[in-house]
Amino acid sequence: MLLDAGWFFGPFFGFVAFVATWFVGGRMLRKRLEPAMQQVQRQMEAGMVQPAIATLRSLLPLGRWVPLLTGNLHAHIGFLLYHSNNREEALASLERAGRRSGDAQLLLASLRYRDGKKDEAFAIFAAALPFNRKHVLLHNVYAWLLNRENRRTDAMAVLNRLLAKQANDASSDNLLRLQNDQKMNMKSFGVPWFALGFEHPPASMGELRTARKGFRTPPKRKG
Repeated sequence: MLLDAGWFFGPFFGFVAFVATWFVGGRMLRKRLEPAMQQVQRQMEAGMVQPAIATLRSLLPLGRWVPLLTGNLHAHIGFLLYHSNNREEALASLERAGRRSGDAQLLLASLRYRDGKKDEAFAIFAAALPFNRKHVLLHNVYAWLLNRENRRTDAMAVLNRLLAKQANDASSDNLLRLQNDQKMNMKSFGVPWFALGFEHPPASMGELRTARKGFRTPPKRKG
């Protein structure tokens, strides 16, 4: 199951705003970076995924001068590649994404877990948490997978650390469920949770759409 495009667009447009306000050392860099990011935004809105990837890749050399840019670019390139059903290239980009890119780290760890590389997946989660202390979904998915591996105490510790920084009802409810030896409830996270492929969406959500104009819809998996 591919990621719903809506999950990508939120972080991406936030990144465009981040770039627009970032102090770039030199007028030449600013003149190149800001128009390019605006172009990517237009391409994404038009569903032109391959041109958007090409534009993002053309900006990678600027990472030598702009802090955090390279990791953020790889994060968004990875999302686009995965959404266009290019899984292997997506993994290569996601592995180069910055640890502060919480959504990219979440996707990467989830893919590794689904590939059976559980130790690697948990290592990715553990490395990403210190840089994303208020990322609610990242913490909850990590806790859910830990609990799935019969590591309930570790799962509760993850949620406790999150709640110390970011109070929220979904995490509080899941912590209480774990304390009562019950299954965590991830349905409140909606499409971003179901798009990771660990649970099927309820019938009330209808068919989970994973592609938009300009994206190739993947074949349905059996089971």
